[in-house]
Amino acid sequence: MPADEKRVSAAPTTDDVRRITAIANPVIRNLQITECYARLAAALAASGGGPGANWCTYATWASRQVGATIRGEDLLDDLQRLLLEGSWLLHPIQVTWRQLLRRGLFQPKTRLGRLMAELHTPFDAFERASKEAAAGNLKVFAEIGFEFARYLEGGVPFEKFLEDLRPGDPPDGQRRLRDAFTCYERQRAERDPKAHAELGVLGNLEIGLHEQTRLQDQIRKALDAPFVTQEDLGLRALVAVFPSARAWWLIIQQPSAAVVGVFAGALQRESSRLAREVITGSLMVLSLPGRVLDLGTNLADPFPEPLRQPANRDLIGLIARYEPVPPAPDDCAAHDWSDLHQRMHYISHVFRVFHFDDALYRPPFTPERMQIPQLCPGWPGCWIDCGNDACVGGWAS
Repeated sequence: MPADEKRVSAAPTTDDVRRITAIANPVIRNLQITECYARLAAALAASGGGPGANWCTYATWASRQVGATIRGEDLLDDLQRLLLEGSWLLHPIQVTWRQLLRRGLFQPKTRLGRLMAELHTPFDAFERASKEAAAGNLKVFAEIGFEFARYLEGGVPFEKFLEDLRPGDPPDGQRRLRDAFTCYERQRAERDPKAHAELGVLGNLEIGLHEQTRLQDQIRKALDAPFVTQEDLGLRALVAVFPSARAWWLIIQQPSAAVVGVFAGALQRESSRLAREVITGSLMVLSLPGRVLDLGTNLADPFPEPLRQPANRDLIGLIARYEPVPPAPDDCAAHDWSDLHQRMHYISHVFRVFHFDDALYRPPFTPERMQIPQLCPGWPGCWIDCGNDACVGGWAS
């Protein structure tokens, strides 16, 4: 069997996607989602979609980046940046943060996780970012990953495959997925390199728009920390220090909670401001092989020659929805990642700039990293570098 056929036959199945989506632990699930995207990307490329990246190629690295948010690692990185490298505060904060993560800061089933959920501390914003990142990761994979697996499985005529996709626009309809897979199907027979590349980018953008429309709710929730009144925060802080405070007479409880609330409220406001900065920073970074993209900065890289002047009318029309009208400068920086238009402007540049970058097909994890959940006796509480010999020094890196 030729090598390409072996890669296609090794493509994940719809049963594989169902099995992965059923995994309860968000960290392990994200690990397997990321690896599954890489296998889907390779299978589609081998079946006629290559050369050039497909949507799963980018989804692999986006999912890997989401994993850092789920585990709270990128939040620590941004705190380091905001507190300045080398600050005397940095080391104790780093050590404390890793200790809290290891003890289940964002895991509702742990004692610390339950305490954080009850107290509505400044960590709420980080917890919400982790939770919403995991929810979005699952939501996209369960739908789009499943359809890629179904497409690669074959077994039914292509027309029947399209008929099973829901009519209408996102977030409920799947018309854009239908258009995207039609592009991928046409790619298989296309021999002109320029037309082949344009069909690939058009398919990727159609899915990108579908995905980003469906993720809008998760992105907004991740950026918005929950509001807590000063009185409520004061009482919760008081009870955290003195568990019997709920049974105190109101004549004692209310003034005490009010005093505590003044200090707790000030801390909450400042911490929420910092948290939003950190979370926005973590959402607006994408690590590709050998390159870290700051999504708030213009991507000035030139487009490869076949994609500089598109000829495909549908591609021209879709790109024009997000590009400024000349002679206005084409700055694709997404200053507000909660804005769908800004996200799609940046994504349209990424999909064209990196379309022929072979490095995107590198495995997202080494085989050793994929085995860490089974090897580490402290799993799942120590996905940060814990010094355990079974861990390869921070398995997610």
